[in-house]
Amino acid sequence: METNLRPISGYVGVVDHLRREISLGRILPGERLPPERKLAEQLGVARETLRQALRVLEGSGQVTITRGAAGGAIVQDSAPNPDRALHELRERGDELFALVEYRLAIESVAAGLAAERRSEENLTAMEEAQEQLAHATNKYESRRADTAFHLAVANAARNPYFANAIEDARAAMFDPVDLASFEFVMESSHSQHHQIITAIRSGDRAAAEDAMRAHVNHTRDEVAKLIGTGQVTS
Repeated sequence: METNLRPISGYVGVVDHLRREISLGRILPGERLPPERKLAEQLGVARETLRQALRVLEGSGQVTITRGAAGGAIVQDSAPNPDRALHELRERGDELFALVEYRLAIESVAAGLAAERRSEENLTAMEEAQEQLAHATNKYESRRADTAFHLAVANAARNPYFANAIEDARAAMFDPVDLASFEFVMESSHSQHHQIITAIRSGDRAAAEDAMRAHVNHTRDEVAKLIGTGQVTS
């Protein structure tokens, strides 16, 4: 479980952190969480705090917990009532569009800075994320690769505030969106990512900002489609 870990306090903080990792695609359905002792050490919390958090996630259907030597917590593919999920999305429409506006502002600037500051290592990370996206077989693997790409761009901007802000915005946005019917269309995202990488590689700040802006605007249009019709592609 790779993560840019920030201090966690209490079992609610652990719940929020693990839900965030699931929303970002860094933990996929079917994956087993690390053993209790190891995970508690990674998160910097007591084992009892972790157990409380896992009970909450088990109660919400996001993990199942088995006992014994081969037991542990396994992430589940939760499938809430689609009508209720869509109703919640429509209720939160203003929040979702505000998040898109926020992403437009910060991600386009981050892409522009990345064009000026990127290293070969940064470009390699973007290309590796593209490779993962090209070979993704479901929306969860696509989400993981998509998150890796956007954070690779943020890291290339060489400003940790961008990486944290982009991660926060993506987690807040996709947590509710993924509750509803969602189809991640890999081809369009892969193509848009390629345009962003090309601009960053060439050192063209304006082109990188424009390419990222177009990509996030595409997401805005798909959120609007989701809220209006109950279906989304991205």
